[in-house]
Amino acid sequence: MKIKFVIENDVSVLKDKNFNYDYYLDSYLELFIEDSRQESLLLSTTMHNTILIALCDILIELNKNGKKQTLETFGNPNTYTFEKSSSNILITNFDKFSNQVKCKHTFNLVEFTNSYIKEITSYLNLMANTEANITEHPNYVLLKEKLNVLINVVQQL
Repeated sequence: MKIKFVIENDVSVLKDKNFNYDYYLDSYLELFIEDSRQESLLLSTTMHNTILIALCDILIELNKNGKKQTLETFGNPNTYTFEKSSSNILITNFDKFSNQVKCKHTFNLVEFTNSYIKEITSYLNLMANTEANITEHPNYVLLKEKLNVLINVVQQL
């Protein structure tokens, strides 16, 4: 399994002095899941940095205590629930406009969490390698802190 972030704006905009860092951090995100069978879109949202921080919190809670978590995205009517069922993570995409479940996904929780950690690490490294000063931005710092907590939680399991 692999998690892949597709971000609307290229990371190079971090170096463009015509934009502030939030222009990149708030841009549109599509989060894909790839496995041996196919690639599927898990979620899409604007304000992607906020969502990535929230997903860290969700995975921390699921790995620690298994409590059901909810994620509201920006720019669409979807609500996502994340539930732990034995060793799996169940992700349900509910469309509030149609009042229907759009899709459900089931993944191994450890595999999903490790894939997320790997993609977040790559994401942070790419930003820091592109524009070193981004590492001082509060959202970057918070995401890095959340990632470290998530890594520690996984290591304690």
